[in-house]
Amino acid sequence: MPRTQNQLEVHKFGGAALADAEAIRHAARIITGHRAGPIIIVASAMFGVTDALIEIAALSARGERDTVKSMVARLRDRHLGAAAVLDLADAPTVTRAIAEQFDQLADGCDALFSARVCSPAARDAIIARGEILAAHLLAGALGGAGVKAEFIDPAHVIFTDGRAGNAAPDLVRTTAAAEEHLVPLLQKGVIPVVPGFVGAAPDGTIVTLGRGGSDLTATILARVLRARQIVLWKDVPGLLTADPRVVPNARLIPRLHYREASELAYYGAKVLHPRALIVLGEGALLHIRPLADPGAPGTLISGKRAPSDEQNHPVKALAAIREQAVVQITGNGMAGVPGIAARAFGALERAAISVSLISQASSEHSICLVIAGADAPAAAQALSEAFEPEIGRGELDAIDVRSDAVTIAVVGLGMAGTPGIAARLFGALGDAKINIIAIAQGASELNISFVVGERDAARAQRAVHAAFRLDKIGGGTAERAAHADVAVLGYGKIGRELVAQLARVSEAHGVRVVAVIDRSGYVFDPRGLSSRKLSALAKHKTDGRALAAAPGGVKAGAAEALAEIAGHALSRPILVDATADDTGAVLEAAILSGMDLVLANKRPLADAPRKTSDLARSAATHGRRVLHEATVGAGLPIIDTVNKLLESGDRVLRIEGCPSGTLGYLFGELGRGTPFSTALRAAMSLGYTEPDPREDLSGNDVARKGLILGRLLAFDGDLDDVDVESLVAESHRALPLDQFLARLGEVDDLWMKRVAQARERGTVLRYRATVTKQRVRVGVVAVPTASALGALTGTDNQFAFTTRRYKSNPLVITGAGAGAGVTAAGVLNDVLKLAGAR
Repeated sequence: MPRTQNQLEVHKFGGAALADAEAIRHAARIITGHRAGPIIIVASAMFGVTDALIEIAALSARGERDTVKSMVARLRDRHLGAAAVLDLADAPTVTRAIAEQFDQLADGCDALFSARVCSPAARDAIIARGEILAAHLLAGALGGAGVKAEFIDPAHVIFTDGRAGNAAPDLVRTTAAAEEHLVPLLQKGVIPVVPGFVGAAPDGTIVTLGRGGSDLTATILARVLRARQIVLWKDVPGLLTADPRVVPNARLIPRLHYREASELAYYGAKVLHPRALIVLGEGALLHIRPLADPGAPGTLISGKRAPSDEQNHPVKALAAIREQAVVQITGNGMAGVPGIAARAFGALERAAISVSLISQASSEHSICLVIAGADAPAAAQALSEAFEPEIGRGELDAIDVRSDAVTIAVVGLGMAGTPGIAARLFGALGDAKINIIAIAQGASELNISFVVGERDAARAQRAVHAAFRLDKIGGGTAERAAHADVAVLGYGKIGRELVAQLARVSEAHGVRVVAVIDRSGYVFDPRGLSSRKLSALAKHKTDGRALAAAPGGVKAGAAEALAEIAGHALSRPILVDATADDTGAVLEAAILSGMDLVLANKRPLADAPRKTSDLARSAATHGRRVLHEATVGAGLPIIDTVNKLLESGDRVLRIEGCPSGTLGYLFGELGRGTPFSTALRAAMSLGYTEPDPREDLSGNDVARKGLILGRLLAFDGDLDDVDVESLVAESHRALPLDQFLARLGEVDDLWMKRVAQARERGTVLRYRATVTKQRVRVGVVAVPTASALGALTGTDNQFAFTTRRYKSNPLVITGAGAGAGVTAAGVLNDVLKLAGAR
């Protein structure tokens, strides 16, 4: 074997790849773009042609001459039409070859008109034409594109045992023929174009290789010439975790072992036929790639095992065979009687019926066999005749056949020795209330198969797919991990402080941060970001740089970042919203992706009533939890207190308090005689305010907190219905920030007068929210200096709950309410609450 063929690749183009002239051009472009080394091309028939030729053979045997002639004429026009519009290297030669094939096809049809019987050999002679015609067109198109290519008669290189309709390859003769006919061409830089599906019988006649025959041709040639790789170009992305028509969120499988691929192919994954893998040589790679996107990764199939991948992701995919029948042989006379199973299989073998699944109880009271539904009547008759004496004596019951069955297989090499696979599988089916008819599992544990009724099959596949999270990258695990994965949306002061607090408790409480996101992009590792990495990212942000520019950073919007993160099989994922943005759509997407939510961001909960109720409804529908303690009282348990009062049967009549540590600090300083401008600048330097302090001074932040509390009490208004007193002078509201800050002193006298007037009445000023079911109001009030609210100092928050039980003496909660530390602590408590809920 010449040294140049160590890099040999065999590329096979299916019927969809050669459907018409434009498709053939596309295939030629893919081939001409190949620069990896020598290649061989295997061509299937144009899309739909094989089915048409099968019908032509059947109609010819029935003598329907006019219909056959019309169908043959349409096929002739289709192929000659494609030749006419393609830029062929030698158009007359290709056209002549096509005409010869159709002349031979006409002769074959004439023979069938006379014989009125379509033998397998005669049928093969008809249907073999499709691949030969397509190969002529593709070879000509390659020549027209400036590539040296040559059509190869498949009878000269593919030799078989001669069994018409399902021939098996003769590898010894094929090896010699391939070396004689193909190697010299490859050495000259010529691309051989070989029709798939077709081979030669020992007597030289044409036979076909049966279903998946073109793929088999590709793997045969790869085997005998020791090719490095086989590429099967398909009209699908590759092998998927399930049938996407049944499981819409089925995902592409990037890599599989030969044995896994063979199991999936056998159980109905029509992308690949198991026969194509039988002759695959050791070390060769088989790559399924999408025609529509030639640069996409597709699915790579190899003989290389990855123990760590198998251990971490033991289940790879599931597949189903529909239209199955379950045959039951039952009776007390079976117990301990040797030969029952042998007689059953012998009877089915004589009837040429294949058994796909076997299940027998250890009591030997019954044997369950699964066969193709179309074979059910013949199987019942064969078994009834085989066991007629036992049935007559009452030792066996009558043969029972159920025809509405589907066999579903769960496949993965890593299933062997991994505890919990069967438990999760059958637990998912039980939760979905699906009855299992039969179960089979080999000792290798590569495949667990079970049989369900046709009407339950789709639900069963979706339930199993969801249970193993096969729609996620890294899915397929057997057990639920003990930790919870946290993604932090917003990496400002609160986000960074939260991450620092999480790092200190992560080991004890089973939480890990897997992603941090800011406006520029994100940093993500599904295995968890280390404390060292998070510290480096925090410093990066503190220095004023964007996450997208950090090592490992990816530029993306929040929605894109979430989509990437949610595409991985995270453990009990939690999204923390530590922004101040309108993130409703992102939060909805997180819920749909299976994430719980923790909010420090008030905006989504203070949005229009319809939007907030939609978010709550979506969470309830999908079994997701939304906690938002930090949206009102920072680290104080305000939301929790309201919920517990309501859960206990109490009725909250009114909530009053100062829910802003920023404004609490500001009014405390004013009460001590500090000018307004000085107090505000001090609050800014201490990090108590937003970057633009007008966000706090406008009262909108307190209004949102009041609205969130009001909605807990059934207030049905929105933010526009909240009475808000702004502390920003009308003339200052539209100023640029620097000008606003420069003119702060203009309001110092006004505030000094208001403070003095309050002091004269024995009161102090506070910014208070008052919340009832009917009304929410926030603004400045004068309260007695000796009152609990009047005694409030610093950044402390205070909330007083007047309820039916606490009517004369309200329940009061007071504590720190400003700063990144206490807000992050409130978020942390919610995260740990979710992480601790198994």
